[in-house]
Amino acid sequence: MRGYLPVTVDEIADFIKTGSMECGPLYAPTIKFLTANNDMDDEEGEFSLSMLAADEALEMRASEKSPGFILALEVSDQQISEHGENFVILKELAQWESVQCAFLVSPDGEELTWFATQEISNSLSEWLKA
Repeated sequence: MRGYLPVTVDEIADFIKTGSMECGPLYAPTIKFLTANNDMDDEEGEFSLSMLAADEALEMRASEKSPGFILALEVSDQQISEHGENFVILKELAQWESVQCAFLVSPDGEELTWFATQEISNSLSEWLKA
């Protein structure tokens, strides 16, 4: 299952440095979410969840000029301790190896720019300056 984690750029830097991170809820396609949104296909559901994470990512910014970020993590059922309406809580720390990509959230929250995992480290210094 793919979960979307709103994060700050400093959290990304620490996550890369330590390889693990305690994280809050990951927006994810839980049974409750899928049942409530059975008119959406998988792609529409993933988009909806990523936009929920984008809204939260913008709220977490240090300033209105700071970028918002989302990390997409692949998690297994064995890693999940709780399923909510549209989120999951992990039993243990998230591992950097589970990160599939990052999204840079536009200032208006309407667009997400995708970054492959290998691009995250390369872009980090630029993101930290913003």
